[in-house]
Amino acid sequence: MKHHPLAAVGLGLVVLAAAGAIASAASTDGQIHACKAKRGGQLRAVDDGVSCKRTETAVSWDIHGTPGPAGPTGPAGLAGGPGPAGAIGPVGPAGLPGSAGPAGPAGAVGPAGAPGPQGPKGDPGGIASLAALKGTPCTMFDGSAGTVSIATTATNQITFACGGGTPPPPPPGTSLVINAVDYDQVGADTGGFVEIKNVGTAAATLDGIALVFVNGGDGTEYDRAALTGTLAPGGYTVVAKDAQNGAPDGLALIDTTTGNLLDALSYEGAITAAVIDGKTYSLVEGTVLAATVADSNTVNGSLIRNPDGKDTNDASADWAFTSTPTQGAANVLTS
Repeated sequence: MKHHPLAAVGLGLVVLAAAGAIASAASTDGQIHACKAKRGGQLRAVDDGVSCKRTETAVSWDIHGTPGPAGPTGPAGLAGGPGPAGAIGPVGPAGLPGSAGPAGPAGAVGPAGAPGPQGPKGDPGGIASLAALKGTPCTMFDGSAGTVSIATTATNQITFACGGGTPPPPPPGTSLVINAVDYDQVGADTGGFVEIKNVGTAAATLDGIALVFVNGGDGTEYDRAALTGTLAPGGYTVVAKDAQNGAPDGLALIDTTTGNLLDALSYEGAITAAVIDGKTYSLVEGTVLAATVADSNTVNGSLIRNPDGKDTNDASADWAFTSTPTQGAANVLTS
């Protein structure tokens, strides 16, 4: 039997309509359900569970078709941000020992240990007293030979000094001596003086001569007076200065042209390494003056050469304390 073209067109419209119905049909089991006309083959989409007519045949198929082949791999996406830190892993094996570090600072001194056992008895042939050391050889600061002298201070301290064993003779023509000094006065220390005498037989030139005051604490100069003019034989010149009051301190009469030490006095102790103009001098002549032979701050007086002008280059024999200071005149010894 021939089909009318319009019938074919109508069939196509029915198919398109059925396709639209299929697209909108509800499905609860993942399939599309339809009723197919037994004559003409038209499809009618129905809901799941709806029965077809007697002139129709029930048909169904999956909503999704068969998956196609995988497409090509797309480009890599942007890197994501860091994720949270993971849990701490187990402790690894110990590494090799490192090299030794630098030495640290010294620690504090620990407590003293227990006393050791008593040593053996010494040689009984040692010195019997400190006085036995007097006169023994020693080496002075400048390397020259000297002998040990011992003195006791006003506070009963014993001092040892290394001084010239045999005082060197004075330079040729020397005639000036330190003859008296008042370095400690009653009350305030004012009005002190140092007296210099020409014990020679000819006039002495004072130009270039300096009276230097030496601090016994460190052996350095703390004052000086430059002398000028001439001094007749037997004459006196007085330097009005307050010298320091001992324990110990000293005076030096220096020829600044030659560097010769013309005379010296170390009182209330020994000064054996006085530094003057870069040179080192001992201010002890012979045996150091005993600390008990000292100026007083309770009795008016001064240290003097006794008798006046006496200079044997032995301080302990030449000097004494007098309660009658006579600056600018011959010394007088009174108790």
